Amino acid sequence: MTTRSVLLLRWSALGDVVLATSVLPGLRALAPGARLEWLVDERYAPLLTGLVDGLVTFRRGDRASKAAALAAVRGRFDLAVDLQNKLWSRRVAAAAARRTVRLVKRTPAQALQALLGRDAVLDGPHATALYASALAPLGEVAPGAPSLRLSPEARARALALLPGEGWAGLVPGAAWATKRWAPERFGELARALASRGRRIALLGGPMDASQLEVVRRLAGEALVRDVSTEALEVVAAAAARCEVVIGADSGLMQVASALQVRAVVLFGPTSARRWGPPPPGVGVSLGLPCAPCSNHGGERCPLGHHHCLEQLTVEQVLRAVG
Repeated sequence: MTTRSVLLLRWSALGDVVLATSVLPGLRALAPGARLEWLVDERYAPLLTGLVDGLVTFRRGDRASKAAALAAVRGRFDLAVDLQNKLWSRRVAAAAARRTVRLVKRTPAQALQALLGRDAVLDGPHATALYASALAPLGEVAPGAPSLRLSPEARARALALLPGEGWAGLVPGAAWATKRWAPERFGELARALASRGRRIALLGGPMDASQLEVVRRLAGEALVRDVSTEALEVVAAAAARCEVVIGADSGLMQVASALQVRAVVLFGPTSARRWGPPPPGVGVSLGLPCAPCSNHGGERCPLGHHHCLEQLTVEQVLRAVG
């Protein structure tokens, strides 16, 4: 069967959407000339513009928006590539295309364990290899590298915010508490980097407000620019202006890595083998016997001590930054 049109489904979360861009070269090779569209949360759409031939967007939690997205894709595609593999993505894929391939991260037994709250921790392979494996029914492809394109407007705004050179970006936020290094440490790190001649930019978003406020206060005069109130695409473009970006295992760190910025990612409960940045980036982990303990982090350390990040010092991070 000739494949003329492909729908890619991966709408969340930010880091997963970025990592999913790694399948695009493989898909282009397996379906040459096919029109490729992507179903994605509207918040992340600006980062994908220009990578694919079309975007179908919706607002998570908005039933009307989801219904409109389903209607927009119904019966329009030869193939659906479901990298979300949730109940709704299965429904959309079945309605959109005659054939579906999907990401399978767990065996049936592991999926049952996950439903019972005993999710097996995946310490590899890398997420890009998992995404590439979803294409196996179509043919053999090697794992690709994530990539993003930024609009000229976003790049111009970032240049106005971060002119010149020597910028280091700090990303203190993460979706889950156990993935966050203490904001007090980020404040100390900002001062140490500034003393070495770095210009400090604070990167993040609305969800990171409490951590960002502490870092702002403790960084003091070392903080040259706070970009965290800008739109996501501008924050991404600001990361691209930096020589190095340091932060917790988070979506924004995947953004920086995909933009070929040197990302120094601090790993605690999650796997550096699975989520770590490619060179010249580096994953910093203490390698404790209890880690990784989670696929995505949580609200509290299951052992009650959070040593994986509590014992990570500013000096160790500075050595990784170089």
